[in-house]
Amino acid sequence: MLGGLSLADCSRQSAAQRNADQGRELYGQGKYAEALPLLQKARDAGLAEGTLLYEIGYCREVVEGKPDARREIWREAEAALAKEVAAPEGATVERLYELTVIASDRGDFDAMTRLARQAVDRHEKGPDPNALAGEDWFRLGRLHDFLSEASEAEAAYRRGVSAFAKVPASNPSYHALALLKVAELDFGAGRYEAAAAGYDGCMKLLPGTRQVDPYRHAIALTSVGRFEEAIARFGEDRSEETATDAQYAADLARKAKEVAPLDDKDLDGAPLTSLTDDALLARIKDAAATLRAARTKYSMKAGDPLPPEVALRQKRFVSLLRQELERRKALQELCLREGIADLVRR
Repeated sequence: MLGGLSLADCSRQSAAQRNADQGRELYGQGKYAEALPLLQKARDAGLAEGTLLYEIGYCREVVEGKPDARREIWREAEAALAKEVAAPEGATVERLYELTVIASDRGDFDAMTRLARQAVDRHEKGPDPNALAGEDWFRLGRLHDFLSEASEAEAAYRRGVSAFAKVPASNPSYHALALLKVAELDFGAGRYEAAAAGYDGCMKLLPGTRQVDPYRHAIALTSVGRFEEAIARFGEDRSEETATDAQYAADLARKAKEVAPLDDKDLDGAPLTSLTDDALLARIKDAAATLRAARTKYSMKAGDPLPPEVALRQKRFVSLLRQELERRKALQELCLREGIADLVRR
């Protein structure tokens, strides 16, 4: 006997903990089908931690498509987590976050708000927020999302990315998700170079992830002149909402590649970003007319090398149209309305 436990009991507990640890690692990588049996083995062996039950419930819905099974297990998880949070030093960011998610899932807005606020007040506004890990900052960002506090959420996600840069995550998924959140914020604000870097970082940490939207990633890549990569990412878009625009944008990137680098100012020196929408449209129409005239002059056919005059006109046209893509995130409607689709698609 050892401390009231037999060697066999200790061995079983050790095996259960190994299963739990391995399952959690796979869970964090998004490998839910591989994580589920290991987490379940740990539970069957007697482990009943709230986080373990929370992860089993999530996995069951993802892998088995059983939301009812998730809710049933989450009821057990909620009870276990509440008991753990009530213990001294038990109110960790992770546990409070999981309780917040569960409360939100069952539609208890008051509990969701109370738990999210408790986590923020205790940890982000606590005595030593600089000691928080990147994973904690990511969860705090999500908690601010639950509280509809956009600016606070953004700040938390950015602190998460900074924390991960100093101390790499033991599990890369949280770092990747933090990068993705910040990239989406940068994309929405038109900071395409930062957005492209964030999307790239997420995909590097989680190769093959589908969480990075290929259309937005491709727009960011187009904005920073990485046209070959943009063409590939546009080609991966399968969304009903953007797939056709992705075809137009991929063709735009091909034409941009032919005359790169593109201009960030128009012929009169006006920065493209400074143009009003009406002024941009007027210049796109003018550039389309001059490009069409040049292509007609040289009897251009598909595959023909670009004469210098045509290349010059094409550079202006695609530079202006890239600015339109950055602003509207779409091209098809404008191209068809203005009769310039052939200049993009052919």
